[in-house]
Amino acid sequence: MKPLTSCVVSLLPASAAQADVVWPKGRTDLLHLSHVHRGGGAKEAPDNTLETFIWCWKNGSAVECDCRKTADGVGIMLHDPTLKRTARGIPPALATKDVSEALSWNEIKDIDVGFYQGAQFEGQHVPTIEATFAAMKGHPTYLAMVDEKGAGPEYIAKKAIEAGVQDQVYYTGPDHAKIFDWNKTLPGGKSLLWIGAWPGDHGTAERARADQDFRDKMKALRAKDFKYITAVSLHAYYDPKDPVDPFVPSSDILKELIAEFHAHGIAVCSIPFQGGEMEETYFKLFELGCDGFSTDYPSVMFSVIRKLKESANSAALC
Repeated sequence: MKPLTSCVVSLLPASAAQADVVWPKGRTDLLHLSHVHRGGGAKEAPDNTLETFIWCWKNGSAVECDCRKTADGVGIMLHDPTLKRTARGIPPALATKDVSEALSWNEIKDIDVGFYQGAQFEGQHVPTIEATFAAMKGHPTYLAMVDEKGAGPEYIAKKAIEAGVQDQVYYTGPDHAKIFDWNKTLPGGKSLLWIGAWPGDHGTAERARADQDFRDKMKALRAKDFKYITAVSLHAYYDPKDPVDPFVPSSDILKELIAEFHAHGIAVCSIPFQGGEMEETYFKLFELGCDGFSTDYPSVMFSVIRKLKESANSAALC
């Protein structure tokens, strides 16, 4: 595939059209790793429901889903430790109980966790890990970045193997050591390490702190030779009005990290926790060298991915 050229300027910001990063193949070959945060994002659809997963997959996106266990050991897709934020129509005492410590699968399987995002989502429920993986079976483009929330790497790996979707599942989380555990159960299994610094604001001091935090985390990864990491997701914050640099961490640090990960054969996604509602943000991340994205605004990301692919196809015809 040819790199992007000037014939696609009409579809991309000028600087993105001039990007010279072609690792490892064509510039858009890894966009399929782009994934929706919590399986639905914070703004458009319910977290972690099977209906939302299918919506994302059918739009050409992977999903990030969160796996924890109920008190009786059933693996479920649920971000929070309780049902308080997402459930409707249940007693407050039930909503505040820790799912993994106090609630069984039978107690939660019929609870509505869709209505909180709108009446059109009423009747959606918490899915099991088995139901999620069953929906992926036979659809090799349906990818799941399973962010482990206590279920454990070994459990998730065994469930993926049982379902026959181990090539579609990425063990996900912030702990590199757990990726080693994942690889013990699923040698050669795919993984996505997310890395964030959680800046308090977009000021110079917080940018410097975030930059140093990322440097420290890279130092720790180097000490383990980046072993068993397939992809990473970098947390970013974008403000186009910032007179110094629109990104926290800084654009320079993001470029440095991306280049180093690429040198180790690791794909790079980034989730803009600020600015995610703007297509511009994703184009800028792509310009910096990101191979894909994560998002709380699925429709925005879907649109960007379509435009980038259309641009690449147009470039190939030039």
